[in-house]
Amino acid sequence: MYKIALIIITLFSLTLIASDISVLYKKAEIFEKSGKFKQAMILYKKAAALSLKSPSLETSLKSNQEKITISGNNLVKFGNNDIKSYDNNKTNNSLEQIMFSLFDVKPYRMNYLLPFTYDNVSHDGRKSTETKFQISFKKSLAKDLFGMRDELFLGYSQTSWWQTSAKSSPFRETNYEPELFMIFPYITKYSPFKAYKVGIMHQSNGQGGLLSRSWNRIYLTGIFQKSGLFILPRVWYRIPEHKKANINDTSGDDNPDIYKYLGYGDLKISYPYKKQLFSLLLRDNFRFKGDNKGAVQFDWTFSLPWISDTFGYLQIFSGYGESLIDYNKRNDKIGLGFAITR
Repeated sequence: MYKIALIIITLFSLTLIASDISVLYKKAEIFEKSGKFKQAMILYKKAAALSLKSPSLETSLKSNQEKITISGNNLVKFGNNDIKSYDNNKTNNSLEQIMFSLFDVKPYRMNYLLPFTYDNVSHDGRKSTETKFQISFKKSLAKDLFGMRDELFLGYSQTSWWQTSAKSSPFRETNYEPELFMIFPYITKYSPFKAYKVGIMHQSNGQGGLLSRSWNRIYLTGIFQKSGLFILPRVWYRIPEHKKANINDTSGDDNPDIYKYLGYGDLKISYPYKKQLFSLLLRDNFRFKGDNKGAVQFDWTFSLPWISDTFGYLQIFSGYGESLIDYNKRNDKIGLGFAITR
C-alpha cells in the first residue's frame, strides 16, 4: 500500500507541475502574439525553470525506493538486498558501513604486483629471480585542524619480496611502514609550490636477532608542479636510538649506519603523459670522498587495453636500500607486472 500511495502522490505532483508549465506557456504565447515580448520572455523563463526542477517519474520512484522502510517486515533497501533495519539511525549507519565498507579508506602509495623481478647482483642464500608486491592505503582522521585546509592522515604501506623461484617459495623480506602525516595546501594562484607534507613514520622488517632492521623518521615533503612535471623533494631526520648492548637487545639500534647509505632525503620527479606515468626517484648520501652511496628507481606505468582500472608496470632499481635488510647491500633489479593504483 505504501508503494501504491507513493506512486499516486508522485503522479499527482508531476501532473500539477505539468499543468502549471502548460498555463505559463499559453499566457506567454498570448503576450507574444500581442507584441508584449518582454512579458512573454519572463513567462517563458519561469516555465523553463519549473520544467528543469521537475523530476522524471522514474527518477523520483528510484530515489524514494532506496529510502523505503517496510514496517511490516522491518526491511530496508540496500541496493537490491532487503536488510533488516534498526530503530536507531546511527545503528543503521553502522550497518551501511559494514555492508558497503564505507570507512573512507583510500589508496596511498602505489599498489602493485611484480610477478617477475631479476637482480643482476648475486646474494648468498637467495635466488636472483623473485616476486615483489606492495600494499598501501590511507585513512583521513581530521580536516582543517589549523584552519589552513589541512588534512591529517594515517597511512600504512607494506612491501614484500617473495622467493617464488626457490624451493617452498619463502617470503625473504617484508617491510612494514605505518605513518602519521598531515598535508597543507599552499593556496596561491600561479605558484609552482602546491603543498607540503609533514609526517612521522616507522619502518621495520618484523624480524629478530641479526636480521632485525628498523628506524623511525620525521620528514618534510614539498610538492611542486612545473611544466607538466611534479617534483617532490623530501628531507628527513632520524629519531635516535640507543646502541645495542648485545644481540638479544631488541630495543637497541639495528642499523646505526643506515644514514651512510640512505642519506637524509630523496627526490621524486613524475611526469604524466596521456595514460602513462613516468617517475624517477633519486637518493644520495652526499659523501663524495670515496664513500658515496645512493639509489635510483625508474617507474613506468601504462594502460592495459584488455583490463580496466589496471596498469602495466615496469620498475628498475639500482643502488642501496631497496629493502631494509639490503640497506647496506647493492641491488640492480628490473621487474615487470601490473599496478592497480599509482
